[in-house]
Amino acid sequence: MTDSTWLNRRNHQLIPGKEVFRSERRFHLLAYSNSHGRLLMRSIGQPDTPGEPETTIDLLFKPAIVVKIRDDYRGLAIRCATAAESAQVKADYTSVSFGEEDHVFVLESQGESDYVVAMAVGWTEGILDLTRQSFFNDFHPASAIWPYQPLDGPDAGLNIASAQELIDALLAEENATIRRELHRYVYVVMMRVIRSDGPDVKGAGVFLTRAEAEEAQAVITAKSVECWIAELPIAV
Repeated sequence: MTDSTWLNRRNHQLIPGKEVFRSERRFHLLAYSNSHGRLLMRSIGQPDTPGEPETTIDLLFKPAIVVKIRDDYRGLAIRCATAAESAQVKADYTSVSFGEEDHVFVLESQGESDYVVAMAVGWTEGILDLTRQSFFNDFHPASAIWPYQPLDGPDAGLNIASAQELIDALLAEENATIRRELHRYVYVVMMRVIRSDGPDVKGAGVFLTRAEAEEAQAVITAKSVECWIAELPIAV
């Protein structure tokens, strides 16, 4: 079972001083996307109910305008800042134009406080499939690519595996319990062949470098066959 909560101004739950989230589990910073300013934190561990299977909690701020956080929290509580706290935080950033819907969320852990200024916060807890990178990045047919990052948007290159890591993954024995959080690009040469029953799109080959793919593309194109290169991520 997956439980989700999303809080923004329209929920009427973001009351100054009110605690909105608490967990004794450990959280770490997972990803940031400059697409809509999304900030994602994650916890993997046992839920509050004894005997239940291990779950993932993905915690998302959107859009994160100002951030003062750590990369690791041992226990985490989130509350809406009081009016005085909110005014103090915003006063420290005179170059930022805050709107009425920009809330200051205070992050408390082990007697210390941080904050995120964002319009909304939400989280999802459940069993995350091994092939999914997060609860907040689903497959969309229009993209035609399986999500390979925790958040969609520009690829910052932070999760690109080395060539040796790719080799190690190919040589390792199959292990269905591994979550593959890194990726490396391969180059698939695609072609469209005209048949009697209509056009047929198929892959002609997969290459580890663009130069090799372009060489194959030139050979195929020379035979008057429509051909292009698709750059796709391979999970490592």
